Amino acid sequence: MKRKQRAPAAAANADPDSDGEEPSQTPLPLESFSGDACAALTARYGRSAAPQHRHLLASAAAIRSILLDDGLPLTPASYLPAAVAALRAAGPADPAAASALASLLAILLPHIPSSPSSLPPDAASESASALAAFLSSPDASQLPTGTVRSVVKSLGHLTLHLDAAADWDAVAAPLEALLVASVDQRAKVRKCAQESVEKLFAYLDQCGCAKKASNAAVGMFEKHISLAQSLISSNSDISEGKDTDAAHMLGAMVTLVPYLSKKARKKVFSDAYQLLSPCFTPLTRHVLRLLATLLGHLKAETVESEVESLVSSVVAYLPYNEKKPDDTIVAALHLMKSCLDKLVGCSKLWVEVLPTAFEAVSGYLILGRKCSDDVAKVVQDCIDSHIDHSVFVTNESQLSECDAEDLSDQAAMKSICLTINSRLHTCAYPPDSILTVVLVLFLKLGESSFVFMKDILLTLAQFAMKMDKESQLKSVQECIGAAVVAMGPDKVLSLVPIAFDEDRLTCSNSWLLPILDKYTYGASLQLFLEHIVPLAKSVQNASDRVKKGRKRKDLQSWTDQLWNLLPSFCRYPVDVHHSFGSLSKLLVEILKCDECLYKSAVKALQQLVDGTRRLSSSSQNVEIYMELSALFSSKPISFKCPRLERCSKKQACKDLKVLASHSANLLCTFADYFLESSPEKRAHLKVALRCLGQLSGSTNICELFVSLVKRFDLEDTQLESDSQECKTGEVDRKDEESTDTTDELNNRRSLLLDLISTFAEVAGEDLLDKLFGFIKSCLLNSSMPCHSKALLALSIIMKEHDEYSMAHLDEILLLLHGIKPALDKTVLESQLLCYQHLLVHMIKVDEENTSRKAFLILNELIVALKSKKESRKLAYDVLLAVSANLRSSESNSADSNLQRLFTMVMGYLSTPSPHIVSGAIAALSLLIYSDANFCMEVPNLIQSVLVLLQHKAIEVTKAALGFVKVLVTSLQPEKLLNLQADIMSGILPLSSCTKHHFKWKVVLIVEILIRKCGFDAINLVTPDKYKDFVKSVEEGRKGNHNLVDGAESEPKEHEQHDPKRLEKTG
Repeated sequence: MKRKQRAPAAAANADPDSDGEEPSQTPLPLESFSGDACAALTARYGRSAAPQHRHLLASAAAIRSILLDDGLPLTPASYLPAAVAALRAAGPADPAAASALASLLAILLPHIPSSPSSLPPDAASESASALAAFLSSPDASQLPTGTVRSVVKSLGHLTLHLDAAADWDAVAAPLEALLVASVDQRAKVRKCAQESVEKLFAYLDQCGCAKKASNAAVGMFEKHISLAQSLISSNSDISEGKDTDAAHMLGAMVTLVPYLSKKARKKVFSDAYQLLSPCFTPLTRHVLRLLATLLGHLKAETVESEVESLVSSVVAYLPYNEKKPDDTIVAALHLMKSCLDKLVGCSKLWVEVLPTAFEAVSGYLILGRKCSDDVAKVVQDCIDSHIDHSVFVTNESQLSECDAEDLSDQAAMKSICLTINSRLHTCAYPPDSILTVVLVLFLKLGESSFVFMKDILLTLAQFAMKMDKESQLKSVQECIGAAVVAMGPDKVLSLVPIAFDEDRLTCSNSWLLPILDKYTYGASLQLFLEHIVPLAKSVQNASDRVKKGRKRKDLQSWTDQLWNLLPSFCRYPVDVHHSFGSLSKLLVEILKCDECLYKSAVKALQQLVDGTRRLSSSSQNVEIYMELSALFSSKPISFKCPRLERCSKKQACKDLKVLASHSANLLCTFADYFLESSPEKRAHLKVALRCLGQLSGSTNICELFVSLVKRFDLEDTQLESDSQECKTGEVDRKDEESTDTTDELNNRRSLLLDLISTFAEVAGEDLLDKLFGFIKSCLLNSSMPCHSKALLALSIIMKEHDEYSMAHLDEILLLLHGIKPALDKTVLESQLLCYQHLLVHMIKVDEENTSRKAFLILNELIVALKSKKESRKLAYDVLLAVSANLRSSESNSADSNLQRLFTMVMGYLSTPSPHIVSGAIAALSLLIYSDANFCMEVPNLIQSVLVLLQHKAIEVTKAALGFVKVLVTSLQPEKLLNLQADIMSGILPLSSCTKHHFKWKVVLIVEILIRKCGFDAINLVTPDKYKDFVKSVEEGRKGNHNLVDGAESEPKEHEQHDPKRLEKTG
């Protein structure tokens, strides 16, 4: 309360001559006072005791009296002539009156429309000239800052009422006065004047007077700049006093550049760049800012020679000097880049400029200051914008074939790289600022980096070998990784070779192996086969001979790292058509001879197949470059890997044919190894088999599968889906004499079912018949071990082949309904997974016959919802998956499909079995939890459940209360507004029932409604007989929980609303 009382007092005691704003920036509510400005001012400031407000009101009242005597309207336009005349009369002799009148003008002028002007031209011109003369008079400098600023602001508004096109002379004097004020020593006056001048120039540009206005600005510019130019040309120091006006004018010109004529811009540019000297002066910042602004509004062809001269001046300023502020170096670098950008198509200036600039600023890159990162960023932009890797040679032998112009490019790049390398040699540990530049340069030059940056790579290698800190080593490793991406692992290994000394049992440059593993892209398979494989075998042989634990551990580590390079060399290799035959032999050798390397072989095959397929499916390598960019912390986005560029879509298609030609043999080999392997290995080998299956096609897989059936003596198993009738009675029959019940046959079937799961995705019609026939035979066999895998394989067929599934719908349903999971959770899980995919297909088909059969599946799910906990959780997951699949469907009928699912579940609400009804309500609770808003679009959904709150069966009532709780928890308040009356009418009759926690559940729901909709809204729709109850719930929310009997004794589980809690609603 005291603070509110002090606020008016503070305003009242404010200094009238302070630099604060005018009495108010808020427009006057003139319409409330019939346009009477004095009345509006009195209403606003009449209660203030501040002297400036009393003077303001007195001045307004005096002018109002004059206007009334003259019979003039009391509008702001009428006040203008009298206020201006009174201001000139008061002058410095009466500063209080001058301040009040200046404030009055500043307040009233914005209320006079300027387009079109409501002031007579003569009156506007006369008032503007008077204010301009007032500002230009020597006495104006004696007035307080606030008064002068108000006059400047008023003059700025007034000039917008002048007809510049018809009477330029009326504008000339006010414009000159504002330009003079824009270099005033007082900051607030200067800022206000510059804002007014900017608005005036925009107005004059619309009037077609831009040329005249530009001449006035250039004249003022030359007047203030001439002294600074003479001092700079005579190498004299510019003192703070001498340069102030020039600095202010430079700042004012920055705002006017967009409105100047082309000739004026060129003139200002020609004069301004001469002010830039190699040494720092108080004008340097302002000159750099003005030049950067001008450059953005000038065309290159009109100032090409001046820009080239400017670049020389900028580069001369760049060399390190302690007296030069860091921000000016960064600004100069930005200006240099803008100059190069401006002349990008006119000259090859970068060849001369960048080497010198790199040498000048390279010292900043190793300072470790904030400016180091800023400089590095600009240098990176220069590299990205002006260095074209395509003009450089990729081999030193090509240098002799270059012409003179190309040699200048090569010489410039060589100079830049020498500068960077020399700076790296001065560092004990190179900072990130210079390393990011090195990284970008590697990626920009690509294969040419082998010619120009080999010394830099060797220097980085020295750092990598001696660094211990992970944080420092990471940046160096990224730079070397960029070299691997750019020049290729073959060139990197030629400079930093990895070699094994069999006598000393040492591996040189083994630190490079993790880098090669991470950054090898677009490499040669032949390099791996001819260089890495022999090296890995040598290290492995030495490891087998060594007995010492530590040395053997090191040797084995090197061996693993060398073999782990296999997947890396299979990332978009460039010689698949030449080398895959040899690689396939190596993969087979690894599978047959080494028990530990199968993971590398599988990953390599997957990498090779997936990468080649990706390249063959798109002419753009965007995803590949995004993958490469993610490897670097700086996330470079504009770089090219020439080797990947050569991997065209056409070449990738040829490579796919090469892979397919070897896939059949590899498929058989990997399948044999799969059948002989442990379960742990099979999980990895299935990935390879899936890739080979995609390549080899359905026919080869079919031949393999049939041969395996014969090999396992399972020929008596029916392979054709239509060769045997599926009867539910056969599921329960036990044939004790059948050999299929033996453990050995079950194991064989299990292996084949694993293969079916792997190949189902790419199976054609004929193969699907055989796979389905085999699965059906396994399911009709009463022995349990294979049922889970058979159902899993069947689920994959149904997921990937919807048309086939629907064609065999009756057979599949009979099979699934005949399976009795008993106590086997995996069988139930696989069975429900089949139901999930089948139900999605059936709902999407939307045929009457199919819909009836879909209810058989829903019935199974709803029964599972009321079963033991494990079954209930699985059924919940299936329902959620079905809902998510229908919702994410790409078809236009996604919403109608989802609504069809809701409607089908609602059909169970009318069944006579309370057990089924409560299960259906639980299913609806789950569905609305995953998409609460959608339930509003299903007709009669909410009302159908609310009716069941009065059901005689306790489990139905309990489930309905759970549904309501989920509904009010999930919906937004605005959605609940239309439902709150129905909800309250439905739940409140249960508030008197203390059994089964019904009362507590009602309290919880009411609390949620009050929290979301507000007590008043809920109380409004509450029947009178329950208002006391609702009031007690509200009081309980505020802390007194004993007001509602029974509520305090309930558990706090209601604080969580997740799917697990939904299980308890049934």
